[in-house]
Amino acid sequence: MMSPTCADRRDVFGTKEAAVAQGSPVRRHYLVSQLKRLRAQAKLSQEQVADELGWDTSKLYRIENGRFVRLTTEAVAALCRLYGASDALREELVEIAKAARKQKPWWFQHEDVAGNAFYSLENEAPKIQQYAMGVVPGLLQHPDYIEALMSRGFVADPKERQKRVAARIERCTSILDRDNPPRIWAIIDESALRCLVGGPEVMRTQFQHLMELNKRPNIDIQVLLLSKGMAQPCGYTLLHLGETDRVGYIDVLPSGHFFEGPKELADHESRFEYMLAAALPLDDTQDFIRDLADELEKP
Repeated sequence: MMSPTCADRRDVFGTKEAAVAQGSPVRRHYLVSQLKRLRAQAKLSQEQVADELGWDTSKLYRIENGRFVRLTTEAVAALCRLYGASDALREELVEIAKAARKQKPWWFQHEDVAGNAFYSLENEAPKIQQYAMGVVPGLLQHPDYIEALMSRGFVADPKERQKRVAARIERCTSILDRDNPPRIWAIIDESALRCLVGGPEVMRTQFQHLMELNKRPNIDIQVLLLSKGMAQPCGYTLLHLGETDRVGYIDVLPSGHFFEGPKELADHESRFEYMLAAALPLDDTQDFIRDLADELEKP
């Protein structure tokens, strides 16, 4: 993945100082991408680096896949020295690691149930493209729908279930209701709307929620009808972290799958564009969802 230049990053995300002050996950992603680039430039394998620093290889793997909770400044400095990074770059990366340790975004309050690095990246993506099948996209779920999802038997312990509900609700409000919400394009497969999660009353509430969200200037929701024959094997999300920096995510067990190879990203974006063209236009989507809600009121 190609990272923007320092000047480009300031144009896209604001000043470097502002990004660090906010503990931006985009800066965290930049830190990881730079460490991976430096290792490749030094022509060192993960095993060689781990052996040189006396680490377990799994530690470096977690760092390079963004799966660390806290990354020490000492570890970043050691990697930079080993890779032969310039003093200026080493200082920049160390400062990012330091800022990340001080900041505690919302998901840190739910880190036992909030999952992996996806939430931190989603939280800072200026643009999100998502295709969903089976269930409504997470960011577009009404609290009643979330409660119903968590009550389907997959999470047996009531306290654990309530923790997950709270985390998901906070995820939605922290992103959708902030001052600078992301631009969201969501394609919802008809199958997600036909699945009666929680029963008719919950689904009517969810349908109304979708119609209200679709009126927001930063959100476009379109339904992909089953009759179009365009359903994909699984849903996925494309997070645009700047003009050139992107990462894809597939929500599969046990902990999801990230992808950032240029070919794989281009393939998923191309599929998204094909589905977008085949999906119902915005006004027709509103009518379709309204008709579904009306059907649930019939005896």
